[in-house]
Amino acid sequence: MITRLVLSMVLGVALLAAGVLPAAAQQFTPWGWPQPYEQVSRKSIDWLKQQGWWPIQYGYQAPWLGQATIPLVIKDSGLDKKRGLDIQLQSFLAGPPLNEAIVAGKIQIGVGGNFPLTTLIVRKAPVHSPGVVWTPVLEHSILVPLDSQLKKPADLKGKVVGLVAGSSAEFAFNAYLRGNGMDPKDVTVKSLPIPDQATMPKGIDAVVPWSPTPSLMAKYRKNAKIFDDTAPFQLYWGTLHMRDEIFQNAPDVVQAVVDMAVEAMLIARRDIKAAVEVTRKDPALAGYPPEHVYEETVATVSAFKPAWIYPFVDVYAPAGAQVAKFLFDSGRLKEQLTEQSYRSWFQGGSRWMDATFHKLGWKIPKEPPYFPAGMTTAGFVKALAAGQRLNLILPYKLERPKAFPDPDDLERRWQFDGKWYEPRK
Repeated sequence: MITRLVLSMVLGVALLAAGVLPAAAQQFTPWGWPQPYEQVSRKSIDWLKQQGWWPIQYGYQAPWLGQATIPLVIKDSGLDKKRGLDIQLQSFLAGPPLNEAIVAGKIQIGVGGNFPLTTLIVRKAPVHSPGVVWTPVLEHSILVPLDSQLKKPADLKGKVVGLVAGSSAEFAFNAYLRGNGMDPKDVTVKSLPIPDQATMPKGIDAVVPWSPTPSLMAKYRKNAKIFDDTAPFQLYWGTLHMRDEIFQNAPDVVQAVVDMAVEAMLIARRDIKAAVEVTRKDPALAGYPPEHVYEETVATVSAFKPAWIYPFVDVYAPAGAQVAKFLFDSGRLKEQLTEQSYRSWFQGGSRWMDATFHKLGWKIPKEPPYFPAGMTTAGFVKALAAGQRLNLILPYKLERPKAFPDPDDLERRWQFDGKWYEPRK
């Protein structure tokens, strides 16, 4: 009896040391995070302080919902302090100034869409991504004045289109034109900031803003109508970035940041209205109607299963290489980046996110949640290279969020909002 008890205790200690508990013994927060919280080491905290990086500065872009929701929920819920970290948020309005801040070391964690992160790769900035992806398939619609007579893509020939030059919208619009058999040179592009686009100014035949501006204009301001969507011809994605020194000297901080991102997503999924209220505290979002922020938060945080945050490198690397080719062909890059450039951007590939998914008892997803039934990564890459329509599932057009989890999403039983979910046996 004594021998069996000793063996049981030894096994229990071994499991605790390995960070793995039997499913029946695992405790979860109401939003599904396994307890207890893993703590960042004293060594890593001391190192951060020696760099003058305490608290860690985390830059985000307020008008970009979903990506902004996560850090705001992290701070509001104290997820950093629960792991022994201290994060201070800094709000930015766009990617370029955020890029400058992280390159200069003024912030140590940042975010960016596929264009700003390409700039960081080209500059060989001391920054990589731990594999947290933001808001894939973000809306980039084309809007026209309410009295516009434009009916089909060919009608854009000879017209003036306002968009942010050097942004994902420019790439998306060019892909849209080429996908519809048009020469981008047949359209005059005028660089126009998002706030100006949102007014649907006179003298402009169309604008190409990104979410949340399309629905703000078409549904709430009612000063424009949606002409078409660029989604069938491009894949938008962004990532979380971190300074290389943190990967090298404090890897447990990297893991904690990835864990916090996923935990904040779960908190938002459990109570999306509370997450919206937290997000709306950012002054940059004060002018947006509450219902609008709610709809956009649902579209960017909970419309898909949580796998939207997973780094599908085999999908994003070729999609990124297309952005780089566009910039190179238009003379704005002096060197052409390759798929490998983007694979290297994901420092450690999916290693960090895999560890997070395993803690939760979730299976590692094989394909992105925005792939329709039957689409594979190989098929996607082939269609992308051929310039074919991608026909991805669009989160902003789903009637209701996708339920999670299904038995096939789990490798172990998992508790969320007081309910246990079982894996398929």
